[in-house]
Amino acid sequence: MKAEDTSFLNLLGGGARQFVIPVFQRQYSWTETQCSQLLGDVVRAARRPQGATHFVGSVVYVASGDHSAVLPQWLVIDGQQRLTTCTILLAVLRNRLKLREGEVPITDSPAALDEQFLLNKFAPPSLRARLALRGTDDAYLQSLLIGQPLPEDPTNRVAANAAFFEQALVNHDELEVLAGLRRLMVVSVSLKAGQDNPQLIFESLNSTGMTLTQADLVRNYVLMGHAEPRQTEWYRTYWFPLEQAFGVHYRASFDNFLRDFLTLELNPPRPLKLDSVYREFRNWYPAQLAEDHDAYAVAKLERMLRFGRHYCTFMFNPQSGGAAEVGLRRVQRLVDVAAPAVMVLLERRWHDKAIDDKELVQALDLLESYVLRRSMIGAETRSGGQVFSALAQRITVDEPLARLKAALVRQPKGAEFPDDVTFSHALRTQDLYGRRNLKFLLERLTNSGKEKVVTDNLTIEHVLPQKENLAPEWKAMLGPEWTAVRAQCLHKLGNLTLTGFNSELEARPFGEKRQHPEWGYINSPVWLSKSIASEDSWGPEQVDKRGELLARKAVQVWRPVVADPAMLKTLELEDEKERSSAFSLDGLKWATGAREWFDDLRETVLACAEGALELPRAKSVVYRAPDWIVEVLPRAKGFTIRFAADASDLIEVSPEVQDAAAWVYIANSTVSGGSLYTVSSPAQLAVAKALVPWPSDLVALEHGPLRRKSGRALERVWLDLRRGSQMPYDLPVLAVL
Repeated sequence: MKAEDTSFLNLLGGGARQFVIPVFQRQYSWTETQCSQLLGDVVRAARRPQGATHFVGSVVYVASGDHSAVLPQWLVIDGQQRLTTCTILLAVLRNRLKLREGEVPITDSPAALDEQFLLNKFAPPSLRARLALRGTDDAYLQSLLIGQPLPEDPTNRVAANAAFFEQALVNHDELEVLAGLRRLMVVSVSLKAGQDNPQLIFESLNSTGMTLTQADLVRNYVLMGHAEPRQTEWYRTYWFPLEQAFGVHYRASFDNFLRDFLTLELNPPRPLKLDSVYREFRNWYPAQLAEDHDAYAVAKLERMLRFGRHYCTFMFNPQSGGAAEVGLRRVQRLVDVAAPAVMVLLERRWHDKAIDDKELVQALDLLESYVLRRSMIGAETRSGGQVFSALAQRITVDEPLARLKAALVRQPKGAEFPDDVTFSHALRTQDLYGRRNLKFLLERLTNSGKEKVVTDNLTIEHVLPQKENLAPEWKAMLGPEWTAVRAQCLHKLGNLTLTGFNSELEARPFGEKRQHPEWGYINSPVWLSKSIASEDSWGPEQVDKRGELLARKAVQVWRPVVADPAMLKTLELEDEKERSSAFSLDGLKWATGAREWFDDLRETVLACAEGALELPRAKSVVYRAPDWIVEVLPRAKGFTIRFAADASDLIEVSPEVQDAAAWVYIANSTVSGGSLYTVSSPAQLAVAKALVPWPSDLVALEHGPLRRKSGRALERVWLDLRRGSQMPYDLPVLAVL
C-alpha cells in the first residue's frame, strides 16, 4: 500500500491512465445537496490566502489485473462519489470556459483541461475517458466528457448534477472555481495487487456518507478479489439478475433475503442477526485462495441466484408462482417470515422437480392452515422465523411433501399444529375481534365457495354494535341484562361479518341492518352477511349458532395435517441421531470391567436387527430399529439394561427381570416403558444377551405381545458357545435358562 497527499487534479492528471468504477460498486448517488456543498468548499478554497488547501477525503484504488490493456486501469475501491462529482464539475467548467476562448491562460484553457484531466487523447475509444463508470451512468459521463449534449433525465444523477453545476456556475467566475479545484487535496491510496487486501480496506471505509449494507459488503467480497473482466462477468451473470429481481425492494430487502438464505445453508443453532450476515456469508462462501475456488464459487452463486428469485416470487411477485400463485399470495399475506420454508418448496418444485404443482399447492395450503389456526387460537408468534427455518430443513429432496406433513405433526411444544377441536373451540368461544389475521379469515370464508366477491374494500362489521349506548330496540331485544349479554357476544366470530357499508350500518337497530333496501344484509353479495338476514332477532343464541356454522366451514377450509406414520418414525429417528451426535460411548463412565461386558452385549444388540442404530446419550446409550429396542445405563457396579419388551415377555428367561412401571424414577434413562435387568457379573451378562430380541421377535412385537420361550434363550447360548465365546457359562446360568 502506498498513501500520499496529493491534489485532486494531480491524481486525475498523473499520466495516461483510466480510473474505473468496478461493477460491484453502488451507482453514482450524490444529490444536489452534496454537490452544492462541494461547490461551496471549492469557492471558499479559492478565496483563502495563497497556499491554502482544502481536504476532501481519500481515493483508494488498485490495479485492475488486466495486463492486456494498452494503458493502466485502476479500480476505485473507495472515493467514487467525490471522484465522479469533481470530474462532472470539471467537465462543466471546461464547457463554460469554451465561451471565453482567448480570455484565459493556456494552462486553464478547455484544451488543457481535456488533455490533462479528462481525456486520454490518443487512447482507443473504450479508454478515452480518464474516469469510467458503469451502465447508464457511464453513458452519460462519456457524453459529457467528449462534449456531447446530455438528454434531460432527472432520475440519472450524472445528468442531474451536470445540469445543477451548469446553472450554479452562472453566478461564479469560472477561473475562480478552477483555482479552487486546484486547491482540493486528497489522500491517494494505491494498493499493490496480490499483496494488499482491497476487501479489508473496503470494509473499514465508509466516507461517502451512505451506510454500507450487508449486501454491499457481500457483493464486494464476491467480486473484488478478481480481475476486472471476471468481476464484470460474474456481476452480470449472478449479481445483476438479483438486483433486477428485487427491483425497487433491493436496498430495503436484500439483507433480509441473505439472512434467510444463510439460515437455510448454515442451519445455525441461533437465529442470525441482520448485522452478522456478511460475517456468516464469509463462512459459507469459498475462500478465493482455494484451488477449486472458481467452480465451487460458481455453484454457490448459482444457488444464491435461484433462492433469491424464489424469495422475490414469494415476497413481491407471487404471480410468477404458476399454479401456486394463490397459495403463495395467501401465505405471504399471513406471515412473511415463512420465506425460508417457501423458498425450499419452490426449489423442490422448479429446480429439483421433486414435487409437482399439485403437491406444491398442498404444501402451501398446509402452511396457511398452520399459521391461520395458530393465529386464531392466540398462539405465540415471536419465534415464527425459527419455526419456519426448522421446517425448511425438513423439506429435503426425498419425499418433501410427506416430510413437511410429518414435521408439522411433530412440532415441539409451543409451536404445535392446532387440531380441529382446539381450532373450532377457539373460533366459537374466544373474542376474535382485533386478532391478527381476522379479516383474512372472514375474506376466505366469504370466498370459500364457487362464487367470489371482491373483498378489498370491505371492513369488519359488528352485527350487535360496538357502541356502548345501544338503541332502545337493541336493549329490548337483548333483555334487562343487555349490558352483560352485549359483552358476552360482541367480539365473537358469530357476531362479525364483512360489509362495504360500515358507516351506514354502524349502531342501527337489527331490523334496519337486516332489511334496508340499499345497504341491508338482505341484499348483500357477501353470504356471511346475507345469511344473517334470515334471523328475526339477534342475541346470544343466534351468535352461538352462527359461530358453530362458521367454525365448521373454517375446519373445512383450513384442513388439519395428516402425516404418514412411517415418515413420522423416520423424522423421529433423524432427531434422535442428531441429538446423539454430541455424545460418544467413550464419554460414558463405566465401572471396572463393565466396558468389556458392554462391548460383548453391544455386538449382540447390533446383530438383532438389520440397520440397528447405536445412539449415545450423556449417560446412556439407546439402540433403535427404528423404535427403541434396548437402553444401556452405566451403574456403579455394572450397568442396567432397559428392554422395550414387557417384563411378562421376558420373565421365563430370567425371574430377575423387573417391570419398569414399578419404578417411580429410573436415573439417566431417556425412554419410557419396558422392563429392566441389571448386569454386575459375567453370569448376568449371559442372561442379558439371552434377553436381547432376535429379528423375528422384533417383527412379532410390532403385531402384539410375545412370550419368549426358555428354549430360544438356551439356543442363543449354544450358538454363542459354538462361535468360540470366552464368556464362562456356569451351571446357575444354565439352570435359569
